[in-house]
This record gives sequence, structure tokens and C-alpha cells, in this order.
Amino acid sequence: MGKKETCNHSEEFGELMSLALDGLLDGADEQKLNEHLITCAACQAEWEAMQQVAALFEPAEMVGPPLGFAIRIERQLAKQAKKRRRTFGGLAVLTGSLSLAGVTITALALIIVGILAWSSPGSAPTVQQGSSAVSNIASGLGLMGKGATLFLKDLLLRYGPPLLLLVGIGLAFLAGIWTWLYLKRPGRSHHNGIA
Repeated sequence: MGKKETCNHSEEFGELMSLALDGLLDGADEQKLNEHLITCAACQAEWEAMQQVAALFEPAEMVGPPLGFAIRIERQLAKQAKKRRRTFGGLAVLTGSLSLAGVTITALALIIVGILAWSSPGSAPTVQQGSSAVSNIASGLGLMGKGATLFLKDLLLRYGPPLLLLVGIGLAFLAGIWTWLYLKRPGRSHHNGIA
């Protein structure tokens, strides 16, 4: 078995090799190290091992995103925001229309019921000839209110529970949609930081 060679100055040249790997050696020390490495096999083996380890730890070159990546992402985000605004606007118009339609239908139904109650024979008292236009209008409004009250009372007696259930479901549905629209409205900040 061969005897392993040792270097009497290994500590000194170990420091020079470390500085050389970091690129911190001046010209005189670099020449001194190179001359020693030519004559000392032990330091030469240590130098090669240090270079291999240093090569493993060299940072890889940073690779950036492809050209136009940021622009494509910004366009995608803008498309998503536009789609969200369009969906929100459509749902807001739809639920607003449903709410307005419900109020309008209810008002029209009450007006029609009042007119029918006022014009039906026997249910409305006769209006005296010669009364003023104001008393006719007041009397008509009173009769319309009375007719609407009778109609609603009869309607509630016959179809009260199913009608109330249906109205309750409709109102709950509209309230749910309005709540969802309020929470998902465009421009509201989200948890992921994207507005």
C-alpha cells in the first residue's frame, strides 16, 4: 500500500485555495498557489475536490418569464373582471326587473280588483246625482279600497297558506340573489389580493 503524501504547508495553502475559489487572491498569492499546486500532489487533489464542490453550489442562471407573459396575464385578468362585471350587471338587471314586475303586478291587480268591485252591481252603493267630482273620486277610491280589502280577505281565506309560502319563497330567493350580488360586486377586494 502506498503512503499518502502530506503537505507541511497545507493550512496556509488551504486558505489560499479558499480565497482563490472566491476570487479574492491578488496576483502574487495566485502565482504562489499555482507554483505550489504543480509540486504538491496532496494540495492538488484537495484543490480539485474543492473546485468540484464549488461547481455543485454555483447558482443556476435565472430564467425569466417568456416575452409577453405579463401582458397576457394582464389581459386575462381584464377579461375575467369584464366577465364578472357583465354577469353582475345582468343579474342586477334581472332581479331588479323581477322586483319591479312583482310590485307592478301587485299594484295592477289591486287597481283591477278595485275597479271590478266598484263597477259590479249590488256591491257598491249608488253615487248621488249632482255630487261634485271630488266626492265621486273620493267615493271611488273608498270603494276601490273596500273592494280590494274584500278581495284580499277572500283570497287569503281560500289560498292563504300556499300563497304566503309562494310569496315567502319568492322574497327569500330575491333576497338571496341580492345578497350574493352585494358580496360578489365588481371592485370589491377579494382574499387573494386581486381586486
